[in-house]
Amino acid sequence: MRILTTLGSLIVVSLPLLGTAVPAHAANTARSDQDCAQLLERWATDPKAAPKSVIDACKEQLAAIAPAAGPVDAPAERARTASLDPCSGPDAGDSVLCWGPWASLAPAAPAPMVTLNLPDVSIECDLLADQCVPSLILVESILPVASCTPGTPCGFATIVSGFSSTGEAEDTEFGSFRLAADGTDFSVAPKTGDLSGGDIDSLTMTTIVTPRPDGYNNMRSRGDQGDVISRLIARIEQDDDSEILLAADIWTHGTVANPQSGYFAWGNATSQAGLDTLNAGNVSVNYSGAMSVDNATIGAMTVNFGSNPNWTGAWTNPDYSFGAGGTLSGVNMISQPGQFTSNVIGTGNFVQGALVGEPGGAHGITHIIDVTLEGQGRIKDVGLLRDVVASSVIEP
Repeated sequence: MRILTTLGSLIVVSLPLLGTAVPAHAANTARSDQDCAQLLERWATDPKAAPKSVIDACKEQLAAIAPAAGPVDAPAERARTASLDPCSGPDAGDSVLCWGPWASLAPAAPAPMVTLNLPDVSIECDLLADQCVPSLILVESILPVASCTPGTPCGFATIVSGFSSTGEAEDTEFGSFRLAADGTDFSVAPKTGDLSGGDIDSLTMTTIVTPRPDGYNNMRSRGDQGDVISRLIARIEQDDDSEILLAADIWTHGTVANPQSGYFAWGNATSQAGLDTLNAGNVSVNYSGAMSVDNATIGAMTVNFGSNPNWTGAWTNPDYSFGAGGTLSGVNMISQPGQFTSNVIGTGNFVQGALVGEPGGAHGITHIIDVTLEGQGRIKDVGLLRDVVASSVIEP
């Protein structure tokens, strides 16, 4: 396999000038071989760098250098000459340094391309395959919060200071969220900022679970130790052994004087076998559910599985709505800047998520949104969406 990395922006590197043009009265001044080589290199990009007589003298001086005694090693000699005069080597035709005096014979370098607003991705190809079919592999550095690994616990959370769990968008962080399968402890790993001072690890908690009519159960977990309190209020989905498969809503931890809190969405990331089943079926699966920070916002996403999986989504609130779309790499999804609706303005907008659960069972998407909407301002939220239209061709 080979990995070719495509960068989301192009960097133009300029070569600094080595000095100023040599005056005409210096034409006959003795120069070292190194000085002549540098002058020829500069002349290659700037024909006015020195008078023709100076350039000719340097060419003759370098050409007159006697080779070492003994048989000539042709490759070594070419390399030595190229090190003195970059336009005499075998790669001269490809060197921008050698275009100056022969601009009419070689095309000038094109103007710098505008910066492309693309995510950093890698393209993976099988060298033994008859045809290279690219597949996107998300580079960790472009994901706002750490990516998820198939078959392992995976969640996202908002983080604010205080007990309220809500705050202004500018004062809200995102982080990774981990939950014990029995709901007795959790941890939050902030991605940026200095609200937390490190990972937030709950106390061991006791849990109470009660049923509700929408397929979820209600879970209340609480732990106390001195003036430290840990708490969860969550809707959960469990398996037959009462282990939590999906969970979302409120977390709190800290002292009465210095608590932190927020909302979360969590599940077990879809296994590789589950992903293979979904992609082999070439199916489109719909997901829907309420967001947690503002549960008046309903998220709806469609994931198109197959050889080139992708997704689209819409978030609707009584006060606003917006849409987005993007790529799916393994269980991880990230938005593409060009696929936001026109009312998403400014830079830095994103939707990040992950597939959780298994096809045929408790299956959904945990995700976070950070968008600035025209006339509405910045919005940060986290949500759990469930599979609402499962395709009949999918077999567990």
